[in-house]
Amino acid sequence: MNTHDIELAGERVTLHAERALFWPAKRMLMVADVHFGKGAVFRRAGIAVPSGDTEDDLSRLDTLIETFSPESLMVLGDLVHGDATERSAWVANVRAWRARHAAIDIQLIAGNHDRHFDVASLGITVQPTRLRVPPFVLAHHPEHHAAGYTLAGHVHPGASVRDGWRKHRLPAFVFDREVGMLPAFGTLTGLHDVRPEPGRRIVVTTPAGLVPLR
Repeated sequence: MNTHDIELAGERVTLHAERALFWPAKRMLMVADVHFGKGAVFRRAGIAVPSGDTEDDLSRLDTLIETFSPESLMVLGDLVHGDATERSAWVANVRAWRARHAAIDIQLIAGNHDRHFDVASLGITVQPTRLRVPPFVLAHHPEHHAAGYTLAGHVHPGASVRDGWRKHRLPAFVFDREVGMLPAFGTLTGLHDVRPEPGRRIVVTTPAGLVPLR
C-alpha cells in the first residue's frame, strides 16, 4: 500500500510511500530534508555521484501534488544542502518547478543546512523557527513543545525489515507520544537507525509500499 492513515493529536493524517505526510483537514502536504543540490556539492568535492538527483526529487514532488492536490507544501527543514550560485543547474530547475506550482503556498521551516543559501530567492517563504499550526508544531529538530504535537525532520530516521533471509535498511516514519519524525525526502540522504520502543509507532517506506512495524 502506498498510503497509510493514522491519527495524531486527534487529527487524521495520511502517510505516503514517497516519504511525505498529508493533512487532509488543512490540505497540507509535508516533507522533510529534501537537500536540493546535494549531488552537486558532492561532485564539487570530488565524490563521484550520479547527476539528476534534484530532477528526480522534483518529479516525486510533482507526483505527490497530483495525488493530493494540496493548498500548501511545508518543508520541515533542509530544503537545500549547501551553497550554490545563480549558475547552478539545480537552482534554475527548482525555480522553474516553483513557477509551475505558483498557486501552492510553499513554506520552509529553516533547517541547519538552509543557512548556506537564500531559499527565499526560490520563491519559497522561510520561517526562521518552528511554526504552530494547531494541534501541531512544525519544526526541523524533533523536540517536544508544550504548544502542540511536534512534526519534524533532521534525523533521517530508518528501520530494518526482513524479506525472507535478506535484511533491508529503509527510511521510516517514527511517531512517539509527543514528537513525530518524517523520513528524509531527498534521494541522496543517509539513514539513522531507530529502534522500537514502548508507545512508538514506526512505518517503513519500501519499494512495494508502506509497512507498519509491530
